[in-house]
Amino acid sequence: MAKQSSLIKFRGKIGDLSFTKHRTRGFEARMKGGPDRQRIMTDPNFKRTRENMAEFGSAAQVAKLIRIQLNNLLRQFADKTLRNRLTSVVHRVQKADSEGARGERIFKAENSGLLKGLEFNANSSLSFMFGEDLLTTYDRVSGEVELTIPEFDPQQSVTLLEGATHVQFVLAAVEQTLDKENVPRPVVQRSAFIPLIGQHTVETVQVVLPAASDKVVYLMIGIETFQGVNGMFYPLLNNPYNAMTIVDVDIP
Repeated sequence: MAKQSSLIKFRGKIGDLSFTKHRTRGFEARMKGGPDRQRIMTDPNFKRTRENMAEFGSAAQVAKLIRIQLNNLLRQFADKTLRNRLTSVVHRVQKADSEGARGERIFKAENSGLLKGLEFNANSSLSFMFGEDLLTTYDRVSGEVELTIPEFDPQQSVTLLEGATHVQFVLAAVEQTLDKENVPRPVVQRSAFIPLIGQHTVETVQVVLPAASDKVVYLMIGIETFQGVNGMFYPLLNNPYNAMTIVDVDIP
């Protein structure tokens, strides 16, 4: 694929050339080529392609629903690559369907465990920002979700960013839905603002989901950094390191 190196950067089409800008590779130019859509949709030789297209389209729809459900959290923690990364993981969940034929496999709740470990921000992670274990528990009968933040020394256990004076942990939990008409939002609770100087004692954070749920539940933990000034706490500007992870997927 050709890259544009001139002072004038084109976008659009000129003849058989398409000019685009990729988010990481910059301006590019490519020749029009390959089979047209009509052939792909009708030619028997492209049957496998059509099967892949059908499943990937379905995965994109499920991933979109998850993004809508987690929208408020994504605004704070997600980077621009999450959309594609999430769709890829959802596609893997579909492929775990052991009953559907190729092109007809679907996202099944019992395979949702593959979402565990998904990072909202590809440039950071919970384990990168915090070097201690964070324990979560979920009581499906009562609906109580609890995060235990251990005793720790921030100077040893936290990735220290320039200008940061405090960190805050975020616990979020939500019932999974595949129903576009019923989209529950995450229940969210934050820890205290934790100074980056001095020993931090054990702290628990709790949220409560509907009791006796029969649905898959996502448990998520995030960490944000702040600068404290005169008793007010301000998020670090242009901070690429805020992180949130799906730490557990509880399947009934």
